[in-house]
Amino acid sequence: MKAARAYPITAHTTDVRIEQVEIPAPGPGEVLVQITAAGVTRLDHSVAAGGPSTMGLLPLTLGSEGAGLVVADPGGRWPAGTRVMFFAGDGGVTADGTMAEFAVVPARNLAAIPVSVSDEVAAAVPIAYLTGLLALRTGAFEPGKCVFAPGVGGSVGNATVQLARALGAGAVAGGVGTTAKAKAIRAAPWARGIEVVDLEQNRLRDGLGEGFAAGVDVAVDGVGGPVTAQIAAAMAPGGHLVLVGCSGGRSTELPLREIIERRTTLHGFSLRAATSAWSRAAWIEITELLVAGRINPVIDSIYPLEAVGEALRHLVEDRPVGKVVITGLSSIR
Repeated sequence: MKAARAYPITAHTTDVRIEQVEIPAPGPGEVLVQITAAGVTRLDHSVAAGGPSTMGLLPLTLGSEGAGLVVADPGGRWPAGTRVMFFAGDGGVTADGTMAEFAVVPARNLAAIPVSVSDEVAAAVPIAYLTGLLALRTGAFEPGKCVFAPGVGGSVGNATVQLARALGAGAVAGGVGTTAKAKAIRAAPWARGIEVVDLEQNRLRDGLGEGFAAGVDVAVDGVGGPVTAQIAAAMAPGGHLVLVGCSGGRSTELPLREIIERRTTLHGFSLRAATSAWSRAAWIEITELLVAGRINPVIDSIYPLEAVGEALRHLVEDRPVGKVVITGLSSIR
């Protein structure tokens, strides 16, 4: 089968090759899936760029999420031919992932794709929406709470604000790093009812509207770096700040006085550590929202498998609004 394999490289470059490899066999608790579409994440670029966590593991097939058809489930839960979307667990990080014609996926990480949802859209759902929903739950979200997520042009930030709006947040805001991107997102149909804070022009606390008069109740931060300090300074009393990523920097100086006085709770969140029960419940909720049209995954661009390198470059350097997806991984037989 064809697969996009990352090889060891020099700093700040990638070496991704389309190669022929053996079709994997599912082990206990795994399902073999024929891949029709795969989402692209910043983690894929980090793996392809030879980050410390991949030392000694390359070459490795990239991809941590996707959509496709069940080929075989030794556990008997998923009938062959079922359309599914999935988070690949360790796939694409410490094991071969989803940018291939076939992949093995943990059975607990699959969900059926609604008839009305295309494979390309389904491939954009798993990591962003599971992270967004489970992070909101970690942050004690409930209807009426005021929610903020930075990086609203990116997949996790975008998913979080859409989920918060759909689940009845009192006010929802997302941050962006440039004025041009803020203008584009404000004009997008999916952003109705979501406040966009231009962090190029304003510090967060100054840029939030009247709906955040008391501050942010729940923040889901996938950016990190200096932005985390701004979020901490804008929290409401008793608020929850959930840290899910650090694409904007791995360290910052936190305003400890504000955190102490406002009794802010900081949470670290990792999707790979989510329990099976949590994941199953989240998949049910996400699927219902998809079917009802209350969340709308945003697709920026679609690339063929042979252009994985360009897809990775586009995601990291051009910083698009919405998801980058790979298709043409296999022809359905």
